[in-house]
Amino acid sequence: MPSRLARLSASPTEQCPIPAFNPSSPLSPRDSLEQTRSRGCSDTEGPSSQDLIYFDFTKIDYELERARKLGSGLWSNVYMSEPTLSRPQPVPGRLTPPYSPRASISASTAVFAIKVPARKDANVVLRHEAKMLSHLQSFAGMSQYVVPFFGLDGRNDALVFEAVIGGSMHDLSNRLRHMTDFARHQEVVSIFPGLAMDLISALEFMHDAGVVHADIKPQNVLLDVSDHYSLPAPVIRARFIDFSAAFIPSIEDSMPAGAGTWDYMAPEQISIQKDLSKPTFASDVWSLGITLLSVIVLGSPYTAACGSNLFMLREAVKSGNPIGFAKIDLKVKERMDACQSFIDCCRLALQKDRVKRTTAGAWKRWLEAHDV
Repeated sequence: MPSRLARLSASPTEQCPIPAFNPSSPLSPRDSLEQTRSRGCSDTEGPSSQDLIYFDFTKIDYELERARKLGSGLWSNVYMSEPTLSRPQPVPGRLTPPYSPRASISASTAVFAIKVPARKDANVVLRHEAKMLSHLQSFAGMSQYVVPFFGLDGRNDALVFEAVIGGSMHDLSNRLRHMTDFARHQEVVSIFPGLAMDLISALEFMHDAGVVHADIKPQNVLLDVSDHYSLPAPVIRARFIDFSAAFIPSIEDSMPAGAGTWDYMAPEQISIQKDLSKPTFASDVWSLGITLLSVIVLGSPYTAACGSNLFMLREAVKSGNPIGFAKIDLKVKERMDACQSFIDCCRLALQKDRVKRTTAGAWKRWLEAHDV
């Protein structure tokens, strides 16, 4: 069976920007990341335009002209760029935000993922995401759960992250699909408990910080291999990205335009009633349950029953029985029956009635108490 590290080395079409740290550093991952951030202002209870973390290009910079494009979406294009020596230039007609004194980013250990607006009206979307990330980064331990964020570049409204190549959970499912049944089962048994603990813990962290992600799916979970000196062996680590749809329910104006992907939406979200269709902490839990189930199913649990028929998909989601729909495919049913404890873990999140659905905290406690 190929090594875990080899399996996570994505092809150029699969590559995704995710964070890494220098294993030779005497600092912990969180410590090394804390030293590379530039805060524009002090933290408060909720994000505002004054609370943004700005990228401090006066210390180290990047060159988009020489960057490699990693992917594109509706609102942005993502590039990978190595750091360059800073060549600060004043931007006419635009004020440069203040920067608190912090240690500069090390050119020997950092590679940037630059999320650049793809169109004029994307600026407001990326600025909203920057607010959500800045808010999360004000809480201790954020880098364990979310891709580290170096700030909003005030020159072009791009978001700057630390980058590494490792792929998403969607890429992982694609690779698992090409394994033999035995090798695939062994791999899922090996990695599922760690992925579940990472992501359920991350969800608890986000919800404790008051943030609803609102678009949890395999494409928005990035993986890397952590081989820090403090760990007995390399392990796969999973963290969340893409907070463009995220919001803080207690802050009315923090909610962006509607978003989400049908396959990963909770049943109550397929409703014309605004109070039901709006994403919540409970719908996040459901979305993560489907995301974890996708590692076993190797995709959407509704595919076997619905194919590409959107009307059938909508009705299937409303029914609130993704596990039942997944088992329509007999090969998938065999895989699910072979790892029943993993299905039980997902089932906690996949209660149709959102009132009966587990919370992130209770889900984590269940996982810690059970031999999954």
